[in-house]
Amino acid sequence: MISKRCLSLAILNILLGTVLSALPLESLLSEDLVRQLLQSGTVSRERFDTLTLGMVPRYDVLNRHINNSRSGLDPNISVESLRLYKKPFSQENWTATEKVELYNGISTISTLKGLEYFSKSRNRMHLLFESSAVVEGPNSKNPMPDPVYRTPPAEITLYARQKDGTFGDNVYKFNYYSNDSSFIVYLENTGSLSYGVIPVVDKSKLRSIFAIIDCGPYLLIYGVSMAKASMLPGMKQRVGESINNRANALLSWLFRKADRAFGKT
Repeated sequence: MISKRCLSLAILNILLGTVLSALPLESLLSEDLVRQLLQSGTVSRERFDTLTLGMVPRYDVLNRHINNSRSGLDPNISVESLRLYKKPFSQENWTATEKVELYNGISTISTLKGLEYFSKSRNRMHLLFESSAVVEGPNSKNPMPDPVYRTPPAEITLYARQKDGTFGDNVYKFNYYSNDSSFIVYLENTGSLSYGVIPVVDKSKLRSIFAIIDCGPYLLIYGVSMAKASMLPGMKQRVGESINNRANALLSWLFRKADRAFGKT
Protein backbone atom coordinates (compact mmCIF):
# COMPACT_ATOMS: atom_id res chain seq x y z
CA MET A 1 0.00 0.00 0.00
CA ILE A 2 1.07 3.59 -0.59
CA SER A 3 1.80 5.43 2.64
CA LYS A 4 0.10 8.74 3.41
CA ARG A 5 3.48 10.47 3.28
CA CYS A 6 4.26 9.07 -0.21
CA LEU A 7 0.78 9.98 -1.41
CA SER A 8 1.15 13.52 -0.05
CA LEU A 9 4.52 13.91 -1.76
CA ALA A 10 3.10 12.68 -5.05
CA ILE A 11 0.20 15.13 -4.87
CA LEU A 12 2.62 17.95 -3.94
CA ASN A 13 4.84 17.12 -6.91
CA ILE A 14 1.86 17.20 -9.26
CA LEU A 15 0.71 20.54 -7.87
CA LEU A 16 4.19 22.05 -8.07
CA GLY A 17 4.60 20.81 -11.61
CA THR A 18 1.32 22.46 -12.55
CA VAL A 19 2.21 25.79 -10.94
CA LEU A 20 5.77 25.84 -12.25
CA SER A 21 4.66 25.28 -15.85
CA ALA A 22 3.64 28.95 -15.92
CA LEU A 23 6.55 31.42 -15.97
CA PRO A 24 6.22 34.93 -14.46
CA LEU A 25 6.52 37.75 -17.00
CA GLU A 26 9.03 39.49 -14.74
CA SER A 27 11.38 36.53 -14.97
CA LEU A 28 11.39 36.70 -18.78
CA LEU A 29 11.58 40.40 -19.60
CA SER A 30 12.96 43.68 -18.31
CA GLU A 31 10.73 45.92 -16.20
CA ASP A 32 10.50 48.38 -19.09
CA LEU A 33 9.28 45.77 -21.58
CA VAL A 34 6.78 44.34 -19.07
CA ARG A 35 5.42 47.84 -18.47
CA GLN A 36 5.07 48.52 -22.20
CA LEU A 37 3.33 45.21 -22.81
CA LEU A 38 0.89 45.71 -19.94
CA GLN A 39 0.09 49.19 -21.28
CA SER A 40 -0.18 48.53 -25.01
CA GLY A 41 -0.02 44.76 -25.48
CA THR A 42 2.65 44.92 -28.18
CA VAL A 43 6.23 46.05 -28.80
CA SER A 44 7.97 45.82 -32.18
CA ARG A 45 11.41 46.63 -33.53
CA GLU A 46 12.65 46.58 -37.12
CA ARG A 47 16.36 46.56 -37.83
CA PHE A 48 17.79 46.48 -41.31
CA ASP A 49 21.41 47.21 -40.48
CA THR A 50 22.32 45.41 -37.26
CA LEU A 51 22.48 41.88 -35.87
CA THR A 52 21.49 42.93 -32.37
CA LEU A 53 18.30 41.47 -30.90
CA GLY A 54 17.00 43.45 -27.96
CA MET A 55 13.75 41.79 -26.84
CA VAL A 56 14.48 38.08 -26.57
CA PRO A 57 12.86 36.69 -23.40
CA ARG A 58 15.19 35.25 -20.78
CA TYR A 59 14.19 31.70 -21.58
CA ASP A 60 16.97 29.19 -22.19
CA VAL A 61 14.99 26.96 -24.55
CA LEU A 62 14.13 29.89 -26.82
CA ASN A 63 17.64 31.33 -26.68
CA ARG A 64 19.13 28.03 -27.83
CA HIS A 65 16.83 27.93 -30.84
CA ILE A 66 17.64 31.54 -31.73
CA ASN A 67 21.38 30.95 -31.44
CA ASN A 68 21.10 27.86 -33.63
CA SER A 69 19.06 29.71 -36.25
CA ARG A 70 21.59 32.56 -36.41
CA SER A 71 24.47 30.16 -36.89
CA GLY A 72 25.80 30.47 -40.42
CA LEU A 73 23.12 33.00 -41.41
CA ASP A 74 24.92 36.35 -41.00
CA PRO A 75 21.61 38.24 -41.26
CA ASN A 76 21.35 41.82 -42.47
CA ILE A 77 17.64 42.11 -41.64
CA SER A 78 15.96 41.36 -38.32
CA VAL A 79 12.44 42.02 -37.10
CA GLU A 80 11.36 41.42 -33.49
CA SER A 81 7.91 41.57 -31.93
CA LEU A 82 6.44 40.91 -28.51
CA ARG A 83 2.74 40.44 -27.90
CA LEU A 84 0.89 39.88 -24.65
CA TYR A 85 -2.25 37.76 -24.76
CA LYS A 86 -4.55 38.02 -21.76
CA LYS A 87 -6.42 34.82 -20.97
CA PRO A 88 -10.17 35.20 -20.40
CA PHE A 89 -9.92 33.77 -16.89
CA SER A 90 -7.34 34.49 -14.20
CA GLN A 91 -5.61 31.14 -14.03
CA GLU A 92 -2.12 30.02 -13.13
CA ASN A 93 -1.40 27.98 -16.23
CA TRP A 94 -2.97 26.57 -19.36
CA THR A 95 -5.02 23.41 -18.98
CA ALA A 96 -4.25 20.24 -20.91
CA THR A 97 -7.32 20.84 -23.09
CA GLU A 98 -6.33 24.43 -23.89
CA LYS A 99 -2.78 23.39 -24.63
CA VAL A 100 -3.83 20.66 -27.09
CA GLU A 101 -6.36 22.98 -28.74
CA LEU A 102 -3.75 25.71 -29.18
CA TYR A 103 -1.12 23.30 -30.51
CA ASN A 104 -3.51 21.84 -33.06
CA GLY A 105 -4.52 25.38 -34.01
CA ILE A 106 -1.00 26.55 -34.80
CA SER A 107 -0.24 23.37 -36.77
CA THR A 108 -3.25 23.81 -39.08
CA ILE A 109 -1.17 25.40 -41.80
CA SER A 110 -4.05 25.42 -44.29
CA THR A 111 -5.78 28.12 -42.22
CA LEU A 112 -3.04 30.57 -43.22
CA LYS A 113 -4.72 30.76 -46.63
CA GLY A 114 -6.44 34.13 -46.91
CA LEU A 115 -4.40 35.70 -44.11
CA GLU A 116 -4.15 39.48 -44.49
CA TYR A 117 -1.82 42.18 -43.21
CA PHE A 118 -1.98 45.96 -43.06
CA SER A 119 -0.02 47.47 -45.94
CA LYS A 120 1.43 50.87 -45.07
CA SER A 121 2.13 51.66 -48.72
CA ARG A 122 -1.47 50.86 -49.71
CA ASN A 123 -2.97 52.11 -46.40
CA ARG A 124 -5.30 49.12 -46.29
CA MET A 125 -5.44 45.43 -45.53
CA HIS A 126 -3.78 43.27 -48.17
CA LEU A 127 -3.79 39.53 -48.84
CA LEU A 128 -0.63 37.75 -47.65
CA PHE A 129 -1.15 34.06 -48.45
CA GLU A 130 -3.09 33.17 -51.57
CA SER A 131 -2.69 29.49 -50.70
CA SER A 132 -1.19 27.41 -47.90
CA ALA A 133 -1.12 23.65 -47.42
CA VAL A 134 0.92 20.91 -45.78
CA VAL A 135 2.94 18.88 -48.29
CA GLU A 136 4.97 15.71 -47.93
CA GLY A 137 8.42 17.26 -48.35
CA PRO A 138 10.43 20.16 -49.80
CA ASN A 139 9.99 18.89 -53.38
CA SER A 140 6.32 17.99 -53.09
CA LYS A 141 3.43 20.05 -54.44
CA ASN A 142 0.44 17.88 -53.52
CA PRO A 143 -1.56 19.18 -50.54
CA MET A 144 -2.13 16.94 -47.53
CA PRO A 145 -4.57 17.21 -44.59
CA ASP A 146 -3.44 19.24 -41.58
CA PRO A 147 -2.20 17.01 -38.75
CA VAL A 148 -4.21 16.59 -35.56
CA TYR A 149 -2.61 15.50 -32.28
CA ARG A 150 -4.12 14.11 -29.09
CA THR A 151 -1.02 15.28 -27.18
CA PRO A 152 1.50 17.86 -28.42
CA PRO A 153 4.61 15.96 -29.55
CA ALA A 154 7.97 17.16 -28.25
CA GLU A 155 9.19 17.80 -31.80
CA ILE A 156 7.81 17.49 -35.33
CA THR A 157 8.69 18.79 -38.80
CA LEU A 158 6.10 19.83 -41.37
CA TYR A 159 6.54 21.24 -44.86
CA ALA A 160 4.16 23.83 -46.25
CA ARG A 161 3.64 25.05 -49.78
CA GLN A 162 2.61 28.68 -49.67
CA LYS A 163 1.97 31.30 -52.31
CA ASP A 164 2.21 34.95 -51.32
CA GLY A 165 2.16 38.24 -53.17
CA THR A 166 5.80 39.06 -52.44
CA PHE A 167 7.86 35.89 -52.86
CA GLY A 168 5.50 33.78 -54.97
CA ASP A 169 5.03 30.01 -54.70
CA ASN A 170 7.50 28.33 -52.30
CA VAL A 171 7.89 25.51 -49.80
CA TYR A 172 8.84 26.27 -46.21
CA LYS A 173 9.96 24.00 -43.40
CA PHE A 174 8.14 24.29 -40.06
CA ASN A 175 9.72 22.75 -36.96
CA TYR A 176 7.46 22.59 -33.90
CA TYR A 177 8.80 22.13 -30.37
CA SER A 178 6.68 21.59 -27.27
CA ASN A 179 7.27 21.40 -23.51
CA ASP A 180 5.26 22.08 -20.36
CA SER A 181 5.68 25.85 -20.57
CA SER A 182 5.90 26.73 -24.24
CA PHE A 183 5.51 26.06 -27.93
CA ILE A 184 8.26 27.15 -30.30
CA VAL A 185 7.89 27.21 -34.08
CA TYR A 186 10.89 27.53 -36.40
CA LEU A 187 10.45 28.35 -40.10
CA GLU A 188 12.87 28.54 -42.99
CA ASN A 189 12.66 28.67 -46.77
CA THR A 190 13.66 25.48 -48.58
CA GLY A 191 14.41 27.24 -51.88
CA SER A 192 15.54 30.67 -53.03
CA LEU A 193 13.05 33.54 -52.83
CA SER A 194 12.54 36.19 -55.49
CA TYR A 195 10.95 39.62 -55.43
CA GLY A 196 9.26 39.49 -58.82
CA VAL A 197 12.05 38.27 -61.10
CA ILE A 198 14.86 39.48 -58.83
CA PRO A 199 16.43 36.84 -56.50
CA VAL A 200 16.64 38.33 -53.01
CA VAL A 201 17.00 35.50 -50.45
CA ASP A 202 18.94 32.27 -50.97
CA LYS A 203 17.82 28.86 -49.74
CA SER A 204 17.55 28.64 -45.91
CA LYS A 205 18.42 32.33 -45.53
CA LEU A 206 15.03 33.44 -44.23
CA ARG A 207 14.56 32.08 -40.73
CA SER A 208 11.81 32.88 -38.25
CA ILE A 209 11.08 31.76 -34.71
CA PHE A 210 7.81 32.21 -32.87
CA ALA A 211 7.45 31.32 -29.20
CA ILE A 212 4.27 31.02 -27.14
CA ILE A 213 5.16 30.97 -23.45
CA ASP A 214 2.63 30.30 -20.71
CA CYS A 215 2.79 33.09 -18.12
CA GLY A 216 -0.16 32.29 -15.88
CA PRO A 217 -2.89 34.85 -16.69
CA TYR A 218 -1.07 35.70 -19.93
CA LEU A 219 0.60 34.15 -22.94
CA LEU A 220 3.80 35.87 -23.97
CA ILE A 221 4.21 35.63 -27.74
CA TYR A 222 7.61 36.49 -29.18
CA GLY A 223 8.55 36.51 -32.84
CA VAL A 224 11.82 37.15 -34.65
CA SER A 225 12.50 36.95 -38.37
CA MET A 226 16.03 37.16 -39.74
CA ALA A 227 17.27 37.12 -43.30
CA LYS A 228 20.38 37.47 -45.39
CA ALA A 229 18.86 39.47 -48.22
CA SER A 230 20.05 41.00 -51.47
CA MET A 231 21.85 44.32 -51.06
CA LEU A 232 20.69 45.75 -54.38
CA PRO A 233 19.80 49.46 -54.06
CA GLY A 234 16.27 49.88 -52.78
CA MET A 235 15.64 46.16 -52.35
CA LYS A 236 16.73 45.70 -48.76
CA GLN A 237 14.08 48.07 -47.39
CA ARG A 238 11.35 46.46 -49.50
CA VAL A 239 12.32 42.94 -48.48
CA GLY A 240 12.56 44.03 -44.85
CA GLU A 241 9.08 45.51 -44.95
CA SER A 242 7.72 42.34 -46.55
CA ILE A 243 9.32 40.18 -43.86
CA ASN A 244 7.92 42.49 -41.18
CA ASN A 245 4.42 42.30 -42.71
CA ARG A 246 4.66 38.52 -42.81
CA ALA A 247 5.79 38.31 -39.16
CA ASN A 248 3.02 40.62 -37.91
CA ALA A 249 0.38 38.70 -39.85
CA LEU A 250 1.58 35.42 -38.34
CA LEU A 251 1.47 36.91 -34.85
CA SER A 252 -2.12 38.03 -35.41
CA TRP A 253 -2.92 34.51 -36.66
CA LEU A 254 -1.43 33.06 -33.45
CA PHE A 255 -3.65 35.40 -31.42
CA ARG A 256 -6.76 34.10 -33.19
CA LYS A 257 -5.68 30.54 -32.47
CA ALA A 258 -5.31 31.48 -28.80
CA ASP A 259 -8.81 33.00 -28.85
CA ARG A 260 -10.20 29.69 -30.06
CA ALA A 261 -8.17 27.62 -27.58
CA PHE A 262 -9.26 29.75 -24.62
CA GLY A 263 -12.90 30.04 -25.67
CA LYS A 264 -12.96 33.69 -26.71
CA THR A 265 -14.61 32.89 -30.05
